[in-house]
Amino acid sequence: MTKQIILVNPRSNNSKNVVKYLKLKNISYSPTDQAQNKIREGYKDFIICGGDGTINKFVNMIMELPEKERSSIKIGIVPCGRANDLARYMEIPLDTNLAFEKLRERNTKNIDLIKVNDNYIITGGGIGLPSETVEDVDKFSNSFLGRHIKIYLGDLSYLIFTLKKFVFGYKGVEVILNGYTNNLLAIYILNQPFLGKRFNLAPNAKNNDGLFEVKIVEIPPTFISHFKTLSKGLSGKLKDLKWIKEKKVKKISFTLKEPLSFMGDGEVFKPTKDYTAEIIPRGITIFC
Repeated sequence: MTKQIILVNPRSNNSKNVVKYLKLKNISYSPTDQAQNKIREGYKDFIICGGDGTINKFVNMIMELPEKERSSIKIGIVPCGRANDLARYMEIPLDTNLAFEKLRERNTKNIDLIKVNDNYIITGGGIGLPSETVEDVDKFSNSFLGRHIKIYLGDLSYLIFTLKKFVFGYKGVEVILNGYTNNLLAIYILNQPFLGKRFNLAPNAKNNDGLFEVKIVEIPPTFISHFKTLSKGLSGKLKDLKWIKEKKVKKISFTLKEPLSFMGDGEVFKPTKDYTAEIIPRGITIFC
């Protein structure tokens, strides 16, 4: 019988409710920082109780394993984060009891990953506005007051900080793409329709078609059109805007004028100038 382990990120939003459920059911679990040890002990089914960032860290860990070893690993999700983008897209219940009931069905799906330089992402991410917004929110939440405000606002904090950038005039990032230098608001790389729960950026994106969607967003021409871009991004109608180019690809490369961080699955990666993103078809298996 396949060995199964439940890993709980104690820093995730809903972790207390999950721990309460597990103790009530007399089910054993381990903290997520024991993941590496549990892989070495031969566990193959991992139930990750956390948010998108927790899942991202675990996936990057197993992608370091030899292909034969990692292909036998299956991942279940009990959503505990703020946005829970992957769980929402995979139609995994946000309610703890229902999520565990769903896992008992043992239905699985192989989904694609996107490799961005040396990091793997599942839902999507981007450079420019998305990465800088996440960095600003993380920096703000480092203070005692900021941390409690972020807890109160939840995922709304990312929308508020995006609005703040527009109000104060976001200047964009210089990107060399296809031999041309462009000043862009953002480049989004998407494996599913939405990010941050609210931003419906790529309604037609799928995480099992062997492609990812790229959105190249130029600096909007007027102050008001910044807010039009935000509105269309929330409603899933970015394609209506002439300053946005989109395509589905297996691979894309671009260079920045200066090193900047890429945001993927809500995590901010180490800054660099040169980026290559490529699809990893059917990279992981998810219980869903």
